[in-house]
Amino acid sequence: MSFVQNFNKSYPRFLKNLLGEFPNLTQRELLMCMYIKLNYSNHEISELMNISKTSVDSYRHRARKKMKLKRSDSLISHLNKF
Repeated sequence: MSFVQNFNKSYPRFLKNLLGEFPNLTQRELLMCMYIKLNYSNHEISELMNISKTSVDSYRHRARKKMKLKRSDSLISHLNKF
């Protein structure tokens, strides 16, 4: 069973709710949001997604921008609302 399928079993409404509010998130940004929801570090996310830590930072930045979060807003706290 894939990571996404396992994640959806544990959090069945997360992706639907997140996409409902932010339909312009890319697949990679959604995957990163799932890892953040599970409290993975940037280092762990970079290894799991097979990308550099700089790329993780870029995905986080783009996702925050699309969610219209202020610099002081926590991405983790925001994702935990879904």
